[in-house]
Amino acid sequence: MRRPLRRALLLAAFAPTFNACRFGYGPLDVGGELSAAGSGNAAAIGGAGGTGSLVSGGTDAGDTSSAGTDDAAGAPADGAGSGGTNDAAGSSGLGGSSGKGGSSGKGGSSGKGGSSGSSGSGGVLGGAGSGGAGGANQIASGCAKLSVPFDDAGDKAHFVISLTSPADLSGATISIRFYVQAGAGGTISNYVQDSGTFHFLGVPDAQRHLLASTGAWETLSWDVGAEPDAAGTGIVKTSIKNIGITLNAQSSSAWSNPTIVYLDSLTVTSPALSFTFDTSASVNPTPTTTSSPEILWLNVYPTDTTATGSSLSWQDTCP
Repeated sequence: MRRPLRRALLLAAFAPTFNACRFGYGPLDVGGELSAAGSGNAAAIGGAGGTGSLVSGGTDAGDTSSAGTDDAAGAPADGAGSGGTNDAAGSSGLGGSSGKGGSSGKGGSSGKGGSSGSSGSGGVLGGAGSGGAGGANQIASGCAKLSVPFDDAGDKAHFVISLTSPADLSGATISIRFYVQAGAGGTISNYVQDSGTFHFLGVPDAQRHLLASTGAWETLSWDVGAEPDAAGTGIVKTSIKNIGITLNAQSSSAWSNPTIVYLDSLTVTSPALSFTFDTSASVNPTPTTTSSPEILWLNVYPTDTTATGSSLSWQDTCP
């Protein structure tokens, strides 16, 4: 009876241990919890799954900027998104799109004789537009005022610049820049006289500029060198002493009384001469028969000025 009992004890000592985990009957804790993205914890291996939901990435923090206007560009949007909470960071928010560049500022239209206007600024990305704001007419910085009371076809007035030394104008062109404030009738034109005997050469009657056709600042040019001496006066173009401007009532039958013309400048080419009326010293306001060198004067000699009451003055503001 002792042998069977001893055999049973030996078998019990060497029998393998039964492990329920190998067959899925019990939990196995493997190093604690394994965290997943978001706020929920994943279930332990072999156990029930975690109940937490996965946190989504941060929202897009940058709103798209609106396009810039002609004057200002849209500001670039902020591009950083906020991170997710808890264990795993949320994905970065999408960058806000950059503000669109404003369209280039349009240039203003140029005024007659004026400088370009100021430029409109474009968007930051669009670039600055250039251009200027235009004006109606350029305003002279100072001018001579010619006033002649026309009321008869025989009325005229001569305004003169006498040169200090005679000049050769045989290849010259004379230009005047003027503005007609009141001129329902009559003409404006240039003439020259030589030294010594003062022979006269002027623009032919049919080619004189009509005052009524001028509505803004205008430049009128006359080619002295090409003008023939049709009257046969014997004028010497190589020795010109006086350069004149004539306001003449012919060949109209109705006029402005007074007729008023503003003169901004008189220039000559070959030789280069320039007379501007920027200061009061550039004109002699006293009617006279004696020349005033290098400034504008009103020649009231009876055969030069026939319109009684004609005058010459200066002013610092012009139309």
